[in-house]
Amino acid sequence: MRPRHALTALLFLFCGIALAGPDGEPRGAVPGDGAFTAFQEGRPADFTLPAPDGRPVELKQFLGKKPVLLVFWTTWCPNCIEAIPSLNALHAGPLAGKVQILGVNYLETRKKVAAAAKANRILYPVLLDENGKVARAYGVVGIPTYVLIGRTGTIVYREYALPEDIARYL
Repeated sequence: MRPRHALTALLFLFCGIALAGPDGEPRGAVPGDGAFTAFQEGRPADFTLPAPDGRPVELKQFLGKKPVLLVFWTTWCPNCIEAIPSLNALHAGPLAGKVQILGVNYLETRKKVAAAAKANRILYPVLLDENGKVARAYGVVGIPTYVLIGRTGTIVYREYALPEDIARYL
């Protein structure tokens, strides 16, 4: 195994351990909880999160219009930062307007996220999941996690890597 792949695997393992509760389920995720049940059944959990400028953004304002790609990320995650150019290209490239990207930052301060978004020239909307509630609702146990919600409102993709052939899901 290449050193870079080994390091990436270890990073995912440690992120998963840090985010998971003692029973392996995401912290705060309770079977029977509406959001957790919705995720388990392939339906997206609705949410409202602030952007770094304080403006509230609701998931439901995008649902049913076009697919929505939720990108759960942090400023300290090298794979997250490495993916920004690809996400910017998806946001502004040939598929622009065919998918709505929402970067959901996990547990970091408004100031830190705003600075990282500016420094990395993020073009798509960034939201703050300051208490981790949305990440728990989506069963996130590793960073980055990509969740693609199709036009019909069901989760069609959920992985730790951006699909190379994302157009087939749109």
